Amino acid sequence: MNDKTLFACQVMTLVVAAACSQAAWAQTAPAAEQTGTESKAPEAVLAPATPISSAAQSFDSIFGATINPNQIAFTPSYETSGRASLPGIMTAPAFGAPVRFGGTYVYPDAVLTYGNNDNLLGTSSNALSTRFSNVHTNLVAEVKNDGDRYTASYTGNYARFDSSSADNYNHHEFALAGDDTFSSRARLGWTGGYLMNTDPRGSTDRALSATPDKWHASSVAALFAYGAQGAIGRFEVESFAQEKRYDNNRETTAGGDLDMLNVAGRFLYRVAPKTSILFELREIKTDYQLNTSTNTNTDRRVLVGVTWEATAATTGVIKIGELKKDFDSSARSDYSGVNWEGSVRWTPLTYSTIDFNTARAPADSTGVGDYILNRTENVRWTHQWSSATSTKVSLGQVDSDYHGIDLQENTRNYGVGISYAWRRWLSLSAELATTRRTSNVPEQEYKRNVLSLSLEGTL
Repeated sequence: MNDKTLFACQVMTLVVAAACSQAAWAQTAPAAEQTGTESKAPEAVLAPATPISSAAQSFDSIFGATINPNQIAFTPSYETSGRASLPGIMTAPAFGAPVRFGGTYVYPDAVLTYGNNDNLLGTSSNALSTRFSNVHTNLVAEVKNDGDRYTASYTGNYARFDSSSADNYNHHEFALAGDDTFSSRARLGWTGGYLMNTDPRGSTDRALSATPDKWHASSVAALFAYGAQGAIGRFEVESFAQEKRYDNNRETTAGGDLDMLNVAGRFLYRVAPKTSILFELREIKTDYQLNTSTNTNTDRRVLVGVTWEATAATTGVIKIGELKKDFDSSARSDYSGVNWEGSVRWTPLTYSTIDFNTARAPADSTGVGDYILNRTENVRWTHQWSSATSTKVSLGQVDSDYHGIDLQENTRNYGVGISYAWRRWLSLSAELATTRRTSNVPEQEYKRNVLSLSLEGTL
């Protein structure tokens, strides 16, 4: 058997292994579905965090994939913590030890969570308090070939709420991705996926329905990078397309069906051994499918910035520029103004890391106003006290200014957690997350506290 035939067999084995593993999980799902909860609360307004950005891992690109495969909610959801579930652009990350099937490696990972949410729907009065349970599973099948990597992945998230079974959800995400290295200069990452998800009640400005808004989305994405690490000049070209459709509560969700196309190009020019200036152009076309919708728009961004790795302890990227958001309908006011994105990591000690993220950009309305101008700041401190014990502390806020209506909101998030690695393959953790939202409209204000205990296992 020649190398090409062997590699083709490995790729086929990868897809079959992922499908068979998922089938095995499906047979045990009825028992597992008695538990569940997903964590996106403090960071729901920002794009996926850089540690799980596979573009950054695969390409050594300080941008990662700047496209969010989901329609980002501008208000924090009630879902709580666990493994970040997005496979992301490019190949999926894997955790723990694998099971080997020939040249294919399969990595299973599961998180069990139990906790209490004292304001499930994020209401200003008559808060609904409930205990919840969650099963979060992650399965990655991997094949490597001469520096290239291919993954098939499944992420499942199953939540149950004791006092509100109407808010139970089952989330599924499937993805097939590859990272291809053509030479020391040219690299390509690609992915295609299918997602079944929900908008938690209270996380949008739509009228509160009896059940969460369910939706599904298919997407494809690619990122091509040219230029060796350390070269004077490098560039990246990135594209992402998504089709998103809602499945229930159509009287309020029909206006959320959309097709999105996002394309971007960026150029980096090295001005010092560890510092580069960057230039980025981006256009995002969002086409809402409801005939009467006035939300269809084009988002164009011109950004300049700097990336650096000043020392082994400090890395970062800051981009700032102009953003124009033009609506097809004259019934909505357009936006033109300053846009920025920033991410800095400081590692004062090998076992202690501080991450800071900030952004300013408009988001599409989900029912109120023409659009929402969001400004976000988040900081997280992670400290490894010993080989087994680590803690994290996070602070963040989102200032939301609704245009076309007199509404301003400030949402602050606080979190603290501790994790203990009981075994190499088993860890225990506890977390407290608090959300406080103030507004010039008292009915929009609320407080929420979520306490959770988690058990995570890998092979």
